[in-house]
Amino acid sequence: MIFIYLLSGLFLGWSLGANDTGNIFGAAVETRMLKFKTAALIASIFIFLGAVLEGGGPSGTLGRLGSVDALGGAFTVALAAALTITVIVRTGIPVSTSQTIVGAIIGWNFFSGRLTDFRNLLTIVASWVIAFVLSGIIAAILFYLIKPIINKGKIHLLEQDVYIRLGLIIIGAFGAFSLGANNIANVVGVFVPVTPFKDINFGSVTLTGVQQLYILGAISIIVGIYTYSHKVMRTVGKDIFHLSPVTALIAVTAEAIVLFIFASRSLQKILLSIGIPPIPLVPVSSTQVIVGAVVGIGLVKGGKNIRYNILGKVSLAWIAAPVIAFFFSFITLFIVQNVFEQTVYQKTVYMFNKTVINKIETQGLDTNHLSTVNGRKFDREIEVYKELKQAECFSRNQILSIIQIAEIYPLKVNTHLLQERGLANHFSRQQWEALVKLEGYEFKHKWQLEEKLSKDFFWQKREEVTERDKLYNKKLDEQMNLLYHTFYLPPSQ
Repeated sequence: MIFIYLLSGLFLGWSLGANDTGNIFGAAVETRMLKFKTAALIASIFIFLGAVLEGGGPSGTLGRLGSVDALGGAFTVALAAALTITVIVRTGIPVSTSQTIVGAIIGWNFFSGRLTDFRNLLTIVASWVIAFVLSGIIAAILFYLIKPIINKGKIHLLEQDVYIRLGLIIIGAFGAFSLGANNIANVVGVFVPVTPFKDINFGSVTLTGVQQLYILGAISIIVGIYTYSHKVMRTVGKDIFHLSPVTALIAVTAEAIVLFIFASRSLQKILLSIGIPPIPLVPVSSTQVIVGAVVGIGLVKGGKNIRYNILGKVSLAWIAAPVIAFFFSFITLFIVQNVFEQTVYQKTVYMFNKTVINKIETQGLDTNHLSTVNGRKFDREIEVYKELKQAECFSRNQILSIIQIAEIYPLKVNTHLLQERGLANHFSRQQWEALVKLEGYEFKHKWQLEEKLSKDFFWQKREEVTERDKLYNKKLDEQMNLLYHTFYLPPSQ
């Protein structure tokens, strides 16, 4: 059943390979600077490397948008996104996997009664817009810098052709690496919280369960490249704006830079080390990025040859894709749950008893305004939110904090499970010793486990004075989430 569940993610990976490879090599193939087989081989190798080596950053952003907590739900969300892409791709119009997976996740949030983190959603959407504009600006600047050099240079046309061809290969490889790093989150990101794979140790090297997901996702992308990507390459490489070999090189360079900026954890660490606020690691749309670059070049050249009717269709698809994915997700979740009787989300209870009220009070919140929920039990997060919102006494962030405290999430500390699943190496020696001391302890709430562990120095969060402190706390949150998923004790047990 595990591999059956993963099929929809692999289907989504196939869709991404069929759709998004044209964003990297479409222009090169359509200008006949590269053969399709050559482009496909380069794309396959470097997308795989990018996915496995750098794919972890953007996945966390999707997880904060909506943490799908059941394999059945992850299967259905990925399926809805893949179906949306397949429907639109058959028209020959490139569409964003980033947008379809976001629409599908929001559909899961609505179906399961969970809240959508609109701040995180705004970050993602804003990044899409910024990526489009930034790509156009970079492409325009590169055009101004490179074009005069080529025009004034005395390089023979055949020699120039060799240089451009080599440039398309190198930049295409970089772009494919960045695409794999940035967009693998769209393929298997929803499976990360419920990954069925154990970490595998090869001496001093560890292949984590999440990396195994990335490998499977990357393979499915490669299959999509070889089976269906040639048709979509025409829209980006030729139909929107007729590119010359030089402008094709410029467009792909701009795209590769933008994708890398929004995907690289290494770049983020460098920026942190010199005190610069980090760029959010967000799965941006490679389709939007390459179209932004093409439009940027077209505008610099006067805008006369831009086919605005094709651009309009592509833009419409960008708006329609998340909406279609939302409805596909909601409908398929209903079918999978009620017809096939599969669990698509974990049922969660929210209880306002004395323990919870006391904890809320320690957060500095006025518990006198909780009279409408005191002593009550709720089955859906959205119901709690609406009830507290009506009181008009708490901000959104305060309500979210209250909901997290009230959530019943049975836990039992079991370090043997961590070892069996190959997860022990995610913790330092001191952190592990603190966990062993709690062996067998049971908790009803996540915050109770966190409180117990925080008595140990190596489980304490830092005051977020610097960006490094924020990064440290983020890692600690990831470790706690790993414990929550591992130690979760279903009520039936």
